[in-house]
Amino acid sequence: MAIENAMTETQQVKTYAVCCTADLKIEAINQFLVEVHQKEQEERSIPIFTVVHDLKTRLNGTTKELRSDDKILKSSFAGLDYPEVQRLLQQMVKDTGSKIDTKWFLVLDDESERTSSGVIVVVEGEYVRSVRVTYPTTSRDLAAASVAHPGIDEMIELANDKYNGILQD
Repeated sequence: MAIENAMTETQQVKTYAVCCTADLKIEAINQFLVEVHQKEQEERSIPIFTVVHDLKTRLNGTTKELRSDDKILKSSFAGLDYPEVQRLLQQMVKDTGSKIDTKWFLVLDDESERTSSGVIVVVEGEYVRSVRVTYPTTSRDLAAASVAHPGIDEMIELANDKYNGILQD
């Protein structure tokens, strides 16, 4: 069965992609979205994430949840490194006209469900930086890092020095 990406329309120029580099349970992806949306509501911030569940679908808006009778999202990004994820994401945006940022994105990987964390990634040419962040604050932290307040290098240092590699609130 096809996966439905239940979305909220947004006035934002661009949203940020959530790309899965492992085949993940749809239930786990939806749990991530619940935790992020709860924190966004607490902080009165605007949702920013679009789950890229398919490379052929135009995605304009933020993802509320994924719906499907299938239990697993078979991801087009499974097994890819971050520059490869970016290349596929750029091609998808070009082909579909989706309004998704392709320089900054969030990765859910094979550690995400166990650690309740995602990886904020920035790829600019040869420059690739990433930091693992707990679910609830991924939205806030990605938005902050993308405008350098604090920058991703500071976040990486903080995560490694104080939080065993996973940035937390």
